[in-house]
Amino acid sequence: MAALGILASGAFFCEYLPPFKRVHLFSDIEVYHYPLQRYAFHSLKDGRFPQWDPAIYCGITFAGNITAALFYPPTWLMYAASWGHRFLPFKALEYFAFAHIWLAFVLCYLWLRGRRLAWPASALGAASFACGGYMVWQIVHLGVAPALAWMPLGLWGIDEAVERRNWRPLWKTALASALCFLAGYPPSWLAFCSTVFLYGLASREHWRAAVGVCGAVAASMLLAMVQWLPTLEARTFMYGEERYEGELRSVFGPLLVANWQDLNRGSSQHYLGVMYLYWGLPAVFAMGWALYRRNWRPYGQAAAVLAGCLILVLDPGGLIYRVILRFPALANTAQSYNFCEGMAAMAALIAAIGVADFLGGGARKPWPRWRMPAVVAAMAVWEARQLWIWAHGGEFASGGRAVAETAAALALFSLGLWSMRGESGGRRTWMAAALILMALVDYKVFGTNRLFNTREGDVDELHLAQGIRGINGEAYEALWTNRNYRVASDLNGGPKPVDYRMWGLASPQGLDAFLSQQYRDVIEGWTKFRTNREFEVDFRNEEMMQRLGVRYVVTHEGAVSAAFLAESGDYRLIGPDQTFYRVYEYRRARPPYGWEDTAGEAQATGWLPERRSFQVRSAQGGQFLLVEQFYPGWQATVDGRPVRIERRRGAFQSIAVPAGEHTVAFTYHSRWLPLGAAISAAAVAVLAWVARSAGKRRKA
Repeated sequence: MAALGILASGAFFCEYLPPFKRVHLFSDIEVYHYPLQRYAFHSLKDGRFPQWDPAIYCGITFAGNITAALFYPPTWLMYAASWGHRFLPFKALEYFAFAHIWLAFVLCYLWLRGRRLAWPASALGAASFACGGYMVWQIVHLGVAPALAWMPLGLWGIDEAVERRNWRPLWKTALASALCFLAGYPPSWLAFCSTVFLYGLASREHWRAAVGVCGAVAASMLLAMVQWLPTLEARTFMYGEERYEGELRSVFGPLLVANWQDLNRGSSQHYLGVMYLYWGLPAVFAMGWALYRRNWRPYGQAAAVLAGCLILVLDPGGLIYRVILRFPALANTAQSYNFCEGMAAMAALIAAIGVADFLGGGARKPWPRWRMPAVVAAMAVWEARQLWIWAHGGEFASGGRAVAETAAALALFSLGLWSMRGESGGRRTWMAAALILMALVDYKVFGTNRLFNTREGDVDELHLAQGIRGINGEAYEALWTNRNYRVASDLNGGPKPVDYRMWGLASPQGLDAFLSQQYRDVIEGWTKFRTNREFEVDFRNEEMMQRLGVRYVVTHEGAVSAAFLAESGDYRLIGPDQTFYRVYEYRRARPPYGWEDTAGEAQATGWLPERRSFQVRSAQGGQFLLVEQFYPGWQATVDGRPVRIERRRGAFQSIAVPAGEHTVAFTYHSRWLPLGAAISAAAVAVLAWVARSAGKRRKA
């Protein structure tokens, strides 16, 4: 029943939102993750394993870009399921995201059942975790929601290891840690590591369990070494920025009250800047029941981990921040709000323990048989009211009124649990189903009432057709024919630079955490970054345009740059101007390769992301420049003989070529990928052996 409820909820998330129009997930899943995944999928369809990404920042590593999740096993299942398509459909990413809600529910349910909690309590706890606020808020971030889904598996392994006083069940924790890391968002992996460490430390084995958890996390690094080594290499070039900042805002209201902050669809607070953290009726009930009973022992472990994660989120006095600053890798990676992930897992555990404790008390006196139908009818009326408000675009109460509405819903939910407590057999099962349905409706109406992660329309209609929507055919043909040149966007009036990746084009701009320090330094010699990762190309700066190999500029009428481009003699409009976007060709463009300070000729004979080949000729010889980022793994040959690559102009590649006519080639292979793959393969074999031996010992 719970699984069916989650499936229905996921379908409504993705397909039907008020006023019952087709919508799609947006934000990072659309503008960041989709171009990455589509590029990888298309590369594989072309028979090429993607290791280099030429589309942004004049080239960055793809194998080392962990956010691409190239080595995350479920990603390959998504590719396999979509193999019949020419391009990766955006719907595949939406289904991929919601499949992890299923996974989160199942793993959390198994973890809670492993603690010998009754199935209704385990289902309600799992629903709190999988359909609760944090998971819904992060559904648009494919590195966060998938990583969070694996946390219950790690906690399950710790419980089994403590119960059996044996380290072998920690294979689950190691596997969960590896998959969490490979999912593609290191801050979530740090939150996972912190949570499982605190969970082991708060167990009855204390330091012994905590040490075992540390060993499991270390083993997980071997499992994920195929990604670790290329990523560590990429981080040596990465522009670093401090990311940890304690969330000083109140978190208790949003956790316990569904719409504490006004997140209705018409609210000005609907966007990503406001966290949605609601734990749901099962968790709120369990906390109230624990306070009433004053029996803290069953909740001790969960409460200790919850308190630890809360300290990491709030960072009172800035103590955590000052400690993290001493470790640059942590300062550039850890984010305080990600520790809400551990809080969400503990809320699920508290919910399951509290509900199980309440239901285990038994009925104090017999109840009339009409009691259960009356309670179910009252719950159904409330659910119908909530769904009506949701479906017709009404507004839910916020602030103090939201507290009153939550209290009313909680009273009905508690009455349902009280009714279930006195039932047995089939009637008890039906009452449990009614309670689970009420909880899921509560999660649904509030979890899909905001527009911070959805927009009307269908992304596939925009991106699976031939050409680029909004650009006339003549301009598209010019862009595609000369795709070895780069395209610059007016960021206030052109397509997003990362979108060029989907169309096989390249831009000197971009939006990626793996922006290198060397490239940033070069760009800041011409212009300032307007955000930590984005910059505008100065279309008036001849040196900037030529040295970055920019030939085309995309804008639209009314944009900041439109008047200048239309009037400048250095630019010409390509094709008619009836389409939304306008493409201008820079007449003084230079290709992103050529002789640097020597007269000569150069013709590109091959232009693949990992291989660029040229036929060159010069009477004197000299330095041949490739305007592609200098990066370990690039190798060059002249007439098949290896030559040394030098860093040139701050961030690009240059080789010495003698006089005469020669064949020059630049190729890229991630240096540490083969070693990382070998280590991961060996670690997977060992993990399989440990898991098998753990299963045999359990049967014995």
